[in-house]
Amino acid sequence: MRLFDFAFVPNYPEPLERLKQLAETEYWGRGGRMLKSYFNHMFDKVMDDGLMTIAPNGDSAVFHTGLQTDRLQQLYAVFVKNERDDAQEWFFRGFTTENNVGLGEVLNQFDELPERPRFLIRCEQAFYDLRVGPPECNWPELILDNISRVPRLLIAEATQGRIELPDMRDVGKEAYIESLEVAADVLRDDPGLAILSQEMELALNQAMDQLTLDYKLAVPTWHAKERFPALALPLRIGSKEPNIALAVSWNAEAGSYEPVNLLTPEMAYNNARLVAKPEATWLLKGNIPKT
Repeated sequence: MRLFDFAFVPNYPEPLERLKQLAETEYWGRGGRMLKSYFNHMFDKVMDDGLMTIAPNGDSAVFHTGLQTDRLQQLYAVFVKNERDDAQEWFFRGFTTENNVGLGEVLNQFDELPERPRFLIRCEQAFYDLRVGPPECNWPELILDNISRVPRLLIAEATQGRIELPDMRDVGKEAYIESLEVAADVLRDDPGLAILSQEMELALNQAMDQLTLDYKLAVPTWHAKERFPALALPLRIGSKEPNIALAVSWNAEAGSYEPVNLLTPEMAYNNARLVAKPEATWLLKGNIPKT
């Protein structure tokens, strides 16, 4: 069940500004767009895991937002029964800590407060097991399936200008999507695809070498749409800083990691933030403005 099927949330996403104020100081993107993505996907995980807790009297419901205040107090989202019969069953009231006056008193109705959703269940999902070696990647397939996530400049350079994607801000979303489809068809038979594949394989090998020195380079992430965990590996292609991330998932039966898709650094950060506040330098550099 999605958020707006479960409850009426007035003026959404404006209430998230209050959550941002209550939580530890953190950068949530321009206009708080990362927080909106975080909250929506966190709600989905809460419902999947059955972690929405209903009060014994049935008048209120709460879930753990996965965030805390700068004083380490856990933050909860609070819902009450909707008084309207022709609307969602629940009405969103706000965010609170356990000891807060006002909404916090609602939490006193609960015998036990819900825990934060858990996204990882195996060590291999949290840390890359170097003993199994690098993932085997079908780079042409990964590139063509995720062409929108490959920097436009890399495609233009690899194809010597034969394929130049427009900036979506200049042409609009619909025209941009059409250009991606055309570009993928052309790139499929272009020698530039082999060049890009070689560059990505080299970047992966470099990432694996770095991983032996810093295990935190492989960042645990959650793929919300497919609902499974993956590790994001930074790839540096024609750049000093990572400009693409390779997502890999652990296959317990095969005892190896398998490629999932390619991500932009911002997408990798969004996926990682659901699991925990990212600490990897390569993710922070690309997504957190310098102060």
